[in-house]
Amino acid sequence: MEYCKIYRDNGNILVNIMDMYKDDLEREHIEIRIEKESDVEAYARFILPANYCTHSYGFSEMEIKKFKKFLLNNTLTIWDMARGNICAESVD
Repeated sequence: MEYCKIYRDNGNILVNIMDMYKDDLEREHIEIRIEKESDVEAYARFILPANYCTHSYGFSEMEIKKFKKFLLNNTLTIWDMARGNICAESVD
């Protein structure tokens, strides 16, 4: 499910909610995949609520830090969307 599209001069970034699941202790987690719209080979995979990047390819450390900040700033909206309470939107 696409959460949003981030428009950039050097290429758009897609932020997708891939999965929402519970661990052995019944805590909810969300898997996020961020990728370049022009190159799906470049991606980063994050797990919320820890905001931890588990895998990445094709992004710099600075870009990963920016993605972490973006996810942190939009955590409540992402959780609402993953639960089906709101629909996707695009951001500049």
